Amino acid sequence: MTGLLLFILAVRTIQADQPIVENYVGRQVPTAMVARNLERGSGFFRPELDTAPLPNLFLVEPPLFEAAAVGLRRATGWPLERSGRLVSGLAMVLGGWGLFGLARRREGARVALLALAAFAVFPVTIRYGRAFQPDALMLGALLAGLRCIDEHRSGGGGAWLIVGGAWLATGLALKVVAAYVLVPLIAAIVRPPRVRAIAPALMLLAPALLWYGYAATRLAEGGGSRASADNGAIWLRVLTPTAWLRIEMLRSVARFLLVRGFTPLGLALAVGGFLARPGGDRLWAIWGASALAALAALAGKLHHEYYFLALAPVAAVEVGRALATLADRSRAAAVAAGGGVLVLALALTGSTWRTPPEWASLPEAARAVRSHVPATDWVVAPEALLFASDRRGCRLEFTRPAARRAAGEWGAELAIDDPVALIEFYRAHGARFVADVADGVDADPARRALHQAIRRRYNVLLDRPDVLLARLTPSSRLPDGTR
Repeated sequence: MTGLLLFILAVRTIQADQPIVENYVGRQVPTAMVARNLERGSGFFRPELDTAPLPNLFLVEPPLFEAAAVGLRRATGWPLERSGRLVSGLAMVLGGWGLFGLARRREGARVALLALAAFAVFPVTIRYGRAFQPDALMLGALLAGLRCIDEHRSGGGGAWLIVGGAWLATGLALKVVAAYVLVPLIAAIVRPPRVRAIAPALMLLAPALLWYGYAATRLAEGGGSRASADNGAIWLRVLTPTAWLRIEMLRSVARFLLVRGFTPLGLALAVGGFLARPGGDRLWAIWGASALAALAALAGKLHHEYYFLALAPVAAVEVGRALATLADRSRAAAVAAGGGVLVLALALTGSTWRTPPEWASLPEAARAVRSHVPATDWVVAPEALLFASDRRGCRLEFTRPAARRAAGEWGAELAIDDPVALIEFYRAHGARFVADVADGVDADPARRALHQAIRRRYNVLLDRPDVLLARLTPSSRLPDGTR
C-alpha cells in the first residue's frame, strides 16, 4: 500500500511549477487569487479576487483549501502554485489511504490493493489531484473521514470517531454538494439502529451551513461585485431536470464517463466488477446510487468534469473486483487488463502536464505586464494573466454573452453587447491598460478579432508574438491605419 500511495503523490507532483492553466482555468485561477490575498492578510472571512468591481468576494465555499496552500507555502518557502498542487496531491494520498482501509475490510487485501491502483491512475483523479482547486481535498477528506468512523465502528477508540467527524465536516465544508456521502455513512457504516445516526450525521453539515449563512449576510450588504450573487442564482437554476434534455449535456456526461474520467476499459471493468459480484458489500452500491442521484440533480453543472470525482471510489473498487475475478481465471488476462487501463490513463492525461498552446506565452506576457503597468493601475486582461502578472483589474472577455455577464457583475448593462464595449465600460470605471497573450494562428477567431480592434482603437505599447499590451487612450493611428 505504501508504494501505491507514494506513486499517487509522485505522479501528481510532476511539473508542479507548471502554470495553473490546464483543464478548467476558471476554477483554478480564482482559487489561487483567493489564496494569494489570504497570504497577504485579507482574512479568512474575506476571500478576495483581484477582478473588479472590488471588493469581489469569492464566497462559493470557505477558503479551507486556500488556507492549506498558504500554510504549505509558508512552511516550505515554495511558490504558491506549487504548494497548491502539492496540497491536492497529498489530499489524493489521504483519499487513497481511506479507500484502501474501507475496501480491505469489505473486499480483502487483494481487491483493496487493486482498487487503490485503479484510483491512482484514473484520469479524473490525476487531473484534479494536481489542480489548484478544492475538489481533491474534498474527496480525500471524505474518504479519510469514512475510514476513521469505520475503524471506530469496528472497535477502535473514540479518537477515530472524533478525527473522522472532523475530516467529514471539512470535506462537506469544502464542497457541500458532497452531502450525498452521508447516505452511505448512515446506511452502510454506522451500527444499527441507524435512525439514531441521522441527527449526528446532519450536524456534520454545520460548518458548511454556517459559512453560507455568513455568505448570505455579506451578499445582503451589497457593494462590490455581484459575481457571488449571480453565481448563487446560477446554482438555483441548475437544480432542475431540464438540463437532461440538452444534447450537449448528454454528450459531455458520456465523454466524461466513457473516456476522460475512467478510460473506456476502466469503465467496462467497473461495470464487470459490479455484475460479477452483485451481492458484495452494500457500501459501494449505496455510495454509487447516492452519488449518481446527486449528479442527476446537478445536471446543469455537469459540463465541469471534476464533479465525476464522486464516482471514483466506487469505480476503483469495482475495477479491483473485476481484476481479482479475472486473475482467478487467468493471471495473464488480468495483467493485460490492468496494464491496458494504465496505458489508456496515461495517454488520456498526457495533456495535463502540458501548458495549453493558447497559454504558452503566459510567463512572458506576465513579465511584460509587470514591467509596463504600475502596481496601482488596473489592467483589463484574462484572469490567468492578471494572476500571473500580480495585477488587479478587469476580466477580458471575447464573446458577447461573456461581455454581458461581466458587465452584469457591476450591476450594469452594455449599450452594445460586445467585448470592445466592455473594455470601454472598464475604461470609464478606472482601467488604464488592456493586455492579453498572443493571438497565434491557432487562436480563437473571436480573440483575434478583439486584438485587431484593440490595435485600431488604443495606444499599443507592445505587440509581440508573446503579448499584446495597450494603454487605454485613443490611438494615434489614422482611420486608414497609418500614423
